[in-house]
Amino acid sequence: MAKGRSFAAKLAHELSTEGKVMCPKCNTEIKKVKLIRKRTSKAGTWMPRYEFVKVCKCNESDLLAGK
Repeated sequence: MAKGRSFAAKLAHELSTEGKVMCPKCNTEIKKVKLIRKRTSKAGTWMPRYEFVKVCKCNESDLLAGK
C-alpha cells in the first residue's frame, strides 16, 4: 500500500534541487528529451534517428521550432 503524503511534503519535494541538474544561464532544470529525426538510407527510404537532447528554457524554443 502506498504511503500517504501531505501537500506540504509533495511541495517540498518538488521545490528541492537535490539530484537535479540546473542550467547556469536560466536557472531551470535541464531535462533529457528523446528526439526522433529523419534519416534517409542508401536506398532512399526513410529511417528514424533517435537522439537524446538536454533541454532547458534557453534552448526549448529552438528545439520546438525544429532548428
